[in-house]
Amino acid sequence: MEINIFQLNNYKLGSVGFTSRELENLKIDFVEEKLLSNDYNGNNPTNKIVYLKVLFDKGSKKILGCQIANEKNIEARLNAIKTIIEKGGDLKDLVKYKVNPTDDEWNPDILNILALSAISKSEENSTNVEANNIENLLKNKEFLLDVREEYEYQDGHIKGAINLPLREILEKKDTLPKDKDIYVYCRSGHRSADAVNFLKSLGFEKVHNVDGGFIDISFNEYHKDKGNLENSIVTNYNFD
Repeated sequence: MEINIFQLNNYKLGSVGFTSRELENLKIDFVEEKLLSNDYNGNNPTNKIVYLKVLFDKGSKKILGCQIANEKNIEARLNAIKTIIEKGGDLKDLVKYKVNPTDDEWNPDILNILALSAISKSEENSTNVEANNIENLLKNKEFLLDVREEYEYQDGHIKGAINLPLREILEKKDTLPKDKDIYVYCRSGHRSADAVNFLKSLGFEKVHNVDGGFIDISFNEYHKDKGNLENSIVTNYNFD
């Protein structure tokens, strides 16, 4: 099994196993679990935000693939996922896996934490949509709302998305359609989740949070476009 690593500015983007798009094409029923966390452990932690996405079979919970973005420290984690996939391992195996073999004691890595979150996460009553569905939403001319600050929007956004910072929603709520589905995104999915709840309290019923935010969208698009923005759905990639 091959591990693929790309360099984009200061970031390393790594992938092993299947991607979401490949699993969709194979019509495999899978689940994505994503995590944005500080890279705080291992031999030489960056103490900066690392993006993780692990794909697993919806029924058996077997690990199918993983994508990572970080300034460094992605190789050990990709190798851990590779080992688990090759052994037919599942989420429970990932929870227990010692990602950093030099640790004298088991020191939970963010991969272990992601697996724990995936096991405990309830998917019922979720109005979230996955970042890899954005292209279809654009084709269907759905309403996309970017609730980041204007400077974040200018640094990179989904083409055609409307920018309305979270702090301005109450003041400008009348500019938003109540008769359409509204798909809300931010940097990581946290502010957009707050925006969705706020809009629902204001009487907007058709609002959905884009899980993983623009970081996840950027990762998906870069992996698909190989850095060619001309045909991308985003104006620029952003992993910060």
